[in-house]
Amino acid sequence: MADDGAITAQERGDSHFALRGVARVFMLVAVVVLVAGVILVGNFVHTGTFLPWLNNDARSSAALIGPAPSPTASSDAAEPGAEPQTAADRVAAEDTRLSAVAALGSADPALIDSWNTVVLGAKNGQPAGYGLADLVALGAVRQDDATTYTLQRNVVVRSGADLNLAAPGATLRMTSSPTASTSIVGWGGTVRFGGADGSPFRITSWDDTIAAPDTDEADGRAYVRVRDGVLAASFADFADLGYWSGRTGGLAITGSGTVDATAQLANSTTTGLHYGFFASESTGVGISDSTISDSTLTGIELTNGGHDFRVERSSVRDSGSDGIALSRQSRALRLTGVTVEGAAGWGVRVDGSALADGPTTGGYGLTPSSDFTMVDSRVHDNRDGGVRVISTDKTEIRQSTVDEARTAVLVEGPSTGLAVTNADLSSSELRGLDIAGRITDATVSDSRIVGRRIATEITGAAVVMSGNDLTATTGSAVELAEDARADITGNTFHGVGQDAVAMWSGSRSMQAGNDESDWTFQWAWVGWMNEHPMMWMWALVLLVPAIGVPVLWKRRREHRRLRELLREALLRHGEEQVASYHALPVPEAVPAVAGVAAPARPIAAPPVADATGGSLGTPHTVPPRPRGPRAPGTSRPRSFADLRTGALEGRTFASLREFAIAAVVEGGYSVSTISRLFRIQQWRLQQWVDDVLAERAATTRGTR
Repeated sequence: MADDGAITAQERGDSHFALRGVARVFMLVAVVVLVAGVILVGNFVHTGTFLPWLNNDARSSAALIGPAPSPTASSDAAEPGAEPQTAADRVAAEDTRLSAVAALGSADPALIDSWNTVVLGAKNGQPAGYGLADLVALGAVRQDDATTYTLQRNVVVRSGADLNLAAPGATLRMTSSPTASTSIVGWGGTVRFGGADGSPFRITSWDDTIAAPDTDEADGRAYVRVRDGVLAASFADFADLGYWSGRTGGLAITGSGTVDATAQLANSTTTGLHYGFFASESTGVGISDSTISDSTLTGIELTNGGHDFRVERSSVRDSGSDGIALSRQSRALRLTGVTVEGAAGWGVRVDGSALADGPTTGGYGLTPSSDFTMVDSRVHDNRDGGVRVISTDKTEIRQSTVDEARTAVLVEGPSTGLAVTNADLSSSELRGLDIAGRITDATVSDSRIVGRRIATEITGAAVVMSGNDLTATTGSAVELAEDARADITGNTFHGVGQDAVAMWSGSRSMQAGNDESDWTFQWAWVGWMNEHPMMWMWALVLLVPAIGVPVLWKRRREHRRLRELLREALLRHGEEQVASYHALPVPEAVPAVAGVAAPARPIAAPPVADATGGSLGTPHTVPPRPRGPRAPGTSRPRSFADLRTGALEGRTFASLREFAIAAVVEGGYSVSTISRLFRIQQWRLQQWVDDVLAERAATTRGTR
């Protein structure tokens, strides 16, 4: 390609493009590292670990119990003498045993020989009562000392029999080991446990091989259950009982739907049971002045269509799942003076959802359950939240305190009839009160509600709020969404945010008489950034490219424009100088001055023999010495303006190449100096100068 005289980046000495590429890669890597650092630091600040997702293993009840049941082991469990392989197989084996025992007579030898079970029933068709001494006499219980008894065989109490185990200060150890465990089951009968104030009757599992209670649920444990009968306990302590299912959960009352099943638990404790207390298809169950703690799963589980439950002046602590749970169309639960704390799930969870939304094979109803009341109770420090109510009509929370890190009270529709009165609901991380779904006839009055971003959130519900004291750390005291409707009157708002009452998605409210004197305005986006402090760091990270990219783009555009202007100016000036040069008159010849030597003439050289021995007769002419650069300037030029002095003053050039050559040849500056000033590689400029000098020498020879 012909050299058009244009100066390339390489000729300007701009040889650092590779370094710029490396710098850009380095900056990109630095930004990525900075972003990763921001994420890791944020994770550590909020979760205490740099990689929280590695520790979020899903919780599973199976993990608490043992390995999952094998589908091929159930057939073995159904056979007498077969050793069950899993906890589920042991439950199936227990069901098989109880069904077989129910079909045998009270005196059938197979009860002892095959099933290791003592059956208590009516005598001569009349109700009969039994006590601890009777069990000793029948060989079901062994008396170890004056206050210690060991249950060696299973006991089944049939309809018409009443087993009253009243032994204040005594302990009944129910055999429970990896090879065998015992149970007391009321099969239509009545089972009572009784002690005395200050001298409770203690019932616990016992493993003789370790001489301690059985705490391993994986291989089954001793349990107490009443089916279609009555379970009663007063001043009794139950410990380390139950495994896998509700009916074998430790202390259970279950019904079959044909006969009423009921239970009363008073002044008693359960500790370390699989379910603290389990009730299914039962009615009139009451728990009072009792403590239920350290349950593997739910503290109190009420399920399968039971109704009329009362829990009074009792505590439920440190449950492995929910503290108190009502589910599967059970209804009419009243909590009075109850404390629920330390649950791994919700403190109280009430699920009244209909079991079907259309025709089903079971013929389930389509309406939700109803009647949940919590009065004078306290719920606090539970992992998932305080109270959760799902599709339950006629819900009332009155004079109760719920203090949680997460949502204090969550009410989900569809349902009708919700009353929150004189309650103290607070959450340090989420909402004090969350009402969501198609809920009608809801009132919230005279309550103190505290939330971090939202004190009360209403989604798709119709609520009347009056006389409440609402506090939001930053956000909104009340937030409405998804066509929610609210009458908000006579409330007091505290906190910081853009709106004390925020409305979204077509929601509407009527507000009157609210006190907002303690509400401080703050833009919503500022509050959101404060809620997510890492976003400030992200903003700082993104600020550099946000400012730098436009500045660099503008600078590059201005440089391009300046280069174009310079090029146009140089071309225009060069054209003007060429035109003025052609307009000048031809100068006259100057006569020779005396004393100045005449120009040298060619001198004929003698013939020189060539390589073949001949001679060349062509005369040799000594060319004139090319004119070299003039003496260097007196000072090193620092700009183009410095060059336009002396020999180059007033000169114009068509290109930077001509300018650089003239600075060397006519201005007398060194090649190295001009190459640095013009940012041209030194070898390139030297080549240009040599070419010009050679061209001038050739021109001189041609003219002579």
